[in-house]
Amino acid sequence: MSSHKDDGFFKNIFRYLYNRRRMVLYLLILLVIVSYAVFGKKGILQRVELEMENKELQQKLKYEQEKSIMLQKEIEELKSSEKKIEKVAREKYGMTKEGEEIYKVQTDSTK
Repeated sequence: MSSHKDDGFFKNIFRYLYNRRRMVLYLLILLVIVSYAVFGKKGILQRVELEMENKELQQKLKYEQEKSIMLQKEIEELKSSEKKIEKVAREKYGMTKEGEEIYKVQTDSTK
């Protein structure tokens, strides 16, 4: 008996939708348009994702530009200052003047 009630229920739904088929068609069309607007290649979700990526890339660009400016300043200092060249040679490459000796001091990191 339960299946007989289910048949009537589905018949009523089908009859209701059939009598309002124009409204159902409009709703389906609207559903397709909204789905495309949200999930399509040029949809809202894609736009949000691209804007987040753009913001991230803008931050990276700003960082790299600042880094480039610092490196340009360092290049200019190296071109114009013998002391700067000597400092870099000593710190980065461990170079010494003739006759100098280097003593390395080790600190106890357990204290």
